[in-house]
Amino acid sequence: MMSIVHGWLLMMLVTFGPSDRLSMEAQASLDKHIEWHFSSAQSGSEWKLLFTATIDRGWHLYSQSMEDGGPMPTEFTFVTGEGYRLLGKVMETGNIVKSYDSTFVMDVAWYEKQVVFTQRVKTKSKVAVEGEIKYSVCSKEVCVPGSVKFKLAVGK
Repeated sequence: MMSIVHGWLLMMLVTFGPSDRLSMEAQASLDKHIEWHFSSAQSGSEWKLLFTATIDRGWHLYSQSMEDGGPMPTEFTFVTGEGYRLLGKVMETGNIVKSYDSTFVMDVAWYEKQVVFTQRVKTKSKVAVEGEIKYSVCSKEVCVPGSVKFKLAVGK
């Protein structure tokens, strides 16, 4: 009876154990193929938050504008804070590639090499703007989802 229990436990550990699956997930989480840089700059009475994504060769980052049923778009979330207000939506600047994707059966848009996302902010005092970017960086073979938090100082 004891050998049956041990055999069952061993089978469960091999099937659901952390060794292979965990190491693959750990590698995937480290294998992002994208580097983010954050900065802020004053522009008159407003501030610009700049989010620059530098993407490895052979990889791409999807645009914010995707139809439902398509790939995961780049998404910005801002923590609601007092002392500032967002002006408009996050804009994206770079060499956008638009193409039909047979996997999603639709046209999709992405960036290679680099893209700069810009959010305008209005403030009367010095504050920190915090949030998170969720994205998916992809090659021809695989997509790796990721997220990065940011905190930028604005105001005087």
